[in-house]
Amino acid sequence: MKLKLGKRSRFLRKGVAAVETAVVAPLLVVSMLGMMEVGYAFLVRQTVTMASREGARAAALPGGTMDDVDTAVDAAMSAAGLVGYETDSNVSGLLPSDPEVWVSVTIPLNRVSFTGSLLGGGSFDIGSTTTMRREGIDDVDDD
Repeated sequence: MKLKLGKRSRFLRKGVAAVETAVVAPLLVVSMLGMMEVGYAFLVRQTVTMASREGARAAALPGGTMDDVDTAVDAAMSAAGLVGYETDSNVSGLLPSDPEVWVSVTIPLNRVSFTGSLLGGGSFDIGSTTTMRREGIDDVDDD
């Protein structure tokens, strides 16, 4: 029995779509998960920036203390479900005439990454430092 060229060609190509899907599907899934990972990292970065701003705002108010900073940062970070961050500030050592206060918030990338430390996430931090002028402090010119 002799096969025509058209039927033989279709017979030989049977299963090619399955092989192509098997090769391409993992690449598509990995790229999709990578985009989700990067998008979530940007979300966390924005949340950390917002938390440092809220903490600096609390410290810039007259009578602001480190407890006020911690409360403001905790509220911003817990609203996003983030834990394991560190807060630092110069508010405890300020003199009454110091015009600026800063607050820094950092969180390790492996605490917020879907892959954890798998891809080196333990060696990077997502952080933000915000500096604000204190309210009620007059500028003093030394000229």
